[in-house]
Amino acid sequence: GGKYTRSHTTVVPAAGIIADIAHTSGYVTKISLGFIKAGLPGAKGNRRVKISEEVSSIVLSVRDNTSQQELRVYVTDVTKAKQVIASGARRLGFDVVE
Repeated sequence: GGKYTRSHTTVVPAAGIIADIAHTSGYVTKISLGFIKAGLPGAKGNRRVKISEEVSSIVLSVRDNTSQQELRVYVTDVTKAKQVIASGARRLGFDVVE
């Protein structure tokens, strides 16, 4: 609900955690859940989020153990939203690549 778009509703566990972090940020206006790549080689339990910057959005590529999902996050302030998301992800044990 709220900031999530309705085009795709399935979310992998790690992407759900990152989406929840983004959802709590006042800088985030909308979150679009992307397609899931499943059956990837195991990441030995390492969870990672790669943060890419665009004009008015951030693309988050979230890697769980054997799956990956992209989230497109629309924001009012790219820099501050990136800081909030990266900080929250690190606090929860994710490797963050900016």
